[in-house]
Amino acid sequence: MISTAFKVPKTCRLIVLLLLVLCTGRSNAQSIFNRKVSVNAEGVALADVLQEVSKRCEFHFSYKAQLLPQDSLVSIAVTNQTVGMVLSKLLHDKYNIREYQNYLIITEKLPGLAFLDTDITNDNNNYSVSGLVVSVRTGERLMNASVYVKAQLVSVLTDEHGYFRIKFRADNPGQISVTASKVAYQDTTINFLQSVSVRSRFSQDGYNSTIIRNNRVERTGIGRFFISAKQRIQSLNIPDFFAHRPFQVSLTPGLSSHGMFSPQVVNKFSLNVAGGYTAGVNGFEFGGLFNINKMDAKYMQVATVFNLVGGSVTGIQLAGVSNRALDTVCGMQLAGFINKGDGTVAGIQLAALNNSAHKLKGLQIGLVNIADTSMGASIGLLNIIGNGFYRLSATTNDITNTNLSLKTGRHGFYSDLLIGTNISAGNKLHSFGLGIGHDFMLSDKFYVSAEAAYQFAYTGLWDDRWFQIKTLLNLQVSKHISLLAGPVFHSYNHSGSFHLDGYKNITHVPDYPDQPADNGHQTRSWIGWEAGLAFNSVFKPMKKVVDNSRAWYLGAAITVGLGWDNPYTKVYGAELFVQRDLGEHLSGVITTGFTSFPVDKGFQPFFGNDSVNIYDVSRRMIPLKFGVRLRTGTAFYISGDVGIAFGLFNQPVFSSFDIFTKPRYRAYNAAMISAGAGFSFAGGLEAGFKFEDYGFFYKEFALRLGYRFKLSR
Repeated sequence: MISTAFKVPKTCRLIVLLLLVLCTGRSNAQSIFNRKVSVNAEGVALADVLQEVSKRCEFHFSYKAQLLPQDSLVSIAVTNQTVGMVLSKLLHDKYNIREYQNYLIITEKLPGLAFLDTDITNDNNNYSVSGLVVSVRTGERLMNASVYVKAQLVSVLTDEHGYFRIKFRADNPGQISVTASKVAYQDTTINFLQSVSVRSRFSQDGYNSTIIRNNRVERTGIGRFFISAKQRIQSLNIPDFFAHRPFQVSLTPGLSSHGMFSPQVVNKFSLNVAGGYTAGVNGFEFGGLFNINKMDAKYMQVATVFNLVGGSVTGIQLAGVSNRALDTVCGMQLAGFINKGDGTVAGIQLAALNNSAHKLKGLQIGLVNIADTSMGASIGLLNIIGNGFYRLSATTNDITNTNLSLKTGRHGFYSDLLIGTNISAGNKLHSFGLGIGHDFMLSDKFYVSAEAAYQFAYTGLWDDRWFQIKTLLNLQVSKHISLLAGPVFHSYNHSGSFHLDGYKNITHVPDYPDQPADNGHQTRSWIGWEAGLAFNSVFKPMKKVVDNSRAWYLGAAITVGLGWDNPYTKVYGAELFVQRDLGEHLSGVITTGFTSFPVDKGFQPFFGNDSVNIYDVSRRMIPLKFGVRLRTGTAFYISGDVGIAFGLFNQPVFSSFDIFTKPRYRAYNAAMISAGAGFSFAGGLEAGFKFEDYGFFYKEFALRLGYRFKLSR
């Protein structure tokens, strides 16, 4: 026997391989319903037959266990038949079956809807369609069914008798299609062509029919508060129809140029005078108070109070109070108080109070930052990172002998909250500030911390500034305890031209009342040291609790604090507040009260003349604040407020920069801000601290103790 072997060229082999891949891809792309199968079963449980069919044809079924009679015995004998035919014989067309990827999803077959006694009138292209919507199965007239005309984007709800009348304008429509939809029913459409009406299932090209069954934005606390019941019913009735339009204008949700259909329309430009609820924006949206989008927001969204997006945000969200996206954020969220991304945040979150992300791939800057996992950086007083740590350190250095710091974040990047004091009768110094750092992990036991910090220091006034660069070697001596030490670069700036007795003299200025230094700002830089120990641990995963509270509270509190500058080193006050829960652990708060800045006894001003002393009396004020409170744990909260301070005194106003001239006096009123944190317990007791700025020299750090009474559920 003679055999001949042919060597296949490399190019041909590549072509054959490509054809095999294409053929395989084409085979895999075949619809599951069209795949062929042979089945021979006699008295076998339905669930077992379905499992065998799915195994032979390489796909999966998905259905609720209680939906099918899985234990019922069936008999079937088919050869080389399609999956669709086999399922028709097994299930007798009693269920809806939908293909998704490599799954066949079996759901309950919904009853149908029908139009009765429909009537259409036309007056100069102004159409009116009326009739009844009933259940095909029972003939029952159905209340709160949505009846709408897709092309004109108008809709109404049926009344308690199932009756509707819908009006719209259409120029030469050719065919008018009216659709009825209701949750738990199949849609139905009636088409009017001249004098003939035709009932059908209808779909029109040019519209997006993406199915969104879960209207998450309407389940949020703010969503339920601002979105009407009629709009929520329509979202349930029409979950899978969305149109695109160039623009819309809304006065409030529901009072829109698109009417009740506004939540089904994505616009390129959206103007909401007070607020609006739309399907989404693909351009620019502005809200006088707020914007609410059911789906995605691109590329710029601005509101004076809040933005709420049920899908993803791409671009910039800017709000005076809060931004929230229930999915991903790719861009920037800028808010006066709160930013939140329930999915991945790839960009920047900047807020005065709180930033929150499920997965952070960017930068957070705020008072308190929260992320379930982080691949980015968080800068704030407190950073609660799921895959991060917290480190409480007690140290001493060559300036202050007692220091506490709280580091929170990841080893790759963390923030550092610092407070310190030099305990000494003749060399006092107090400081507080914020730093950032990075840990270079040498091993499980050794790592080097590189940190930079900026602090405010008090040596008679809170006007000194202290900058540090640290390189600290850390030795882990147990699971939670480590020792640290290393060199520190100090740069200290003293703002005055002399030194006050009893306080530390860092920059070696003359004592008061000796000849003051020529320069009002002296800076000294040198290399010093720091050493101490630290307690290290990680944040425990926070329990996700659904908060639907809409309760009202009335409360009162007393405050005791320290003033920012002389001569107001002690501050006292009382508060009266009203709080309304908005759900999602967020509350709105209105606060008033009384605050007093008494003058220190024996204080002598550094400037002025015998006839004018602008510090001669105590300052009393009535603040009126509006703010938000966010709970980040079971009892812990953070808060932020803005408002107006009404002074009960006349403030001197000088006619020029010469403070030795005789001033004019006028009532003191100023804008004010406040930020705080504390614990609000279930029993009503509250304890915390706050910082308030009333303008001018009137600033305080205060402890707060209060009690609130629950007025409603």
